[in-house]
Amino acid sequence: MALFTRTAPTPAPETWTPEGTLVSQRYRALEGATVLVCTADAGRGTANYAAACLGCTYRADQNASYNPMPEAEAAKAANTHAAACRAMPRGVPARPDDTEAAELIRTRLWRHRYGTIPRPVHLADFNALRVDLQRSTDWIKALLASLAQTEPSFLTATPTSSGQGTRFAVQPFDRP
Repeated sequence: MALFTRTAPTPAPETWTPEGTLVSQRYRALEGATVLVCTADAGRGTANYAAACLGCTYRADQNASYNPMPEAEAAKAANTHAAACRAMPRGVPARPDDTEAAELIRTRLWRHRYGTIPRPVHLADFNALRVDLQRSTDWIKALLASLAQTEPSFLTATPTSSGQGTRFAVQPFDRP
């Protein structure tokens, strides 16, 4: 009998913070959707930010010059989007399972294979994707290490010169 069954409380978009991020600002779109300004680089001197709308598919982590955005630029992008977005609030996005989250990362990396030289991978490359991923930085690093081990023709891993971390690089397609 469902009369006395309680459902788990669902987080409100106005206060929700995706796993692996810090939300610094929130904007309200015209019809009530929430637009977040968030970062995953809390421990660095200069953090890179992203803007993400919880009502539509808007995600931005680069400015017009294709550079990572500081907080002020991300806030401006979020505010501009909120002033024009007519999306209704959709609530907090469902957290994907590990397979779906890994595919989101793999798809993001795949688009960098079309060059002629290896392209370095930075954790900031996933800032706009963090709202959809809902995973910690450690989870992303572990997935990248796993991809580098199982698919070295796609992603390589090399130790940093200090020996304190790992650098990843997406490998271009083999050209005949």
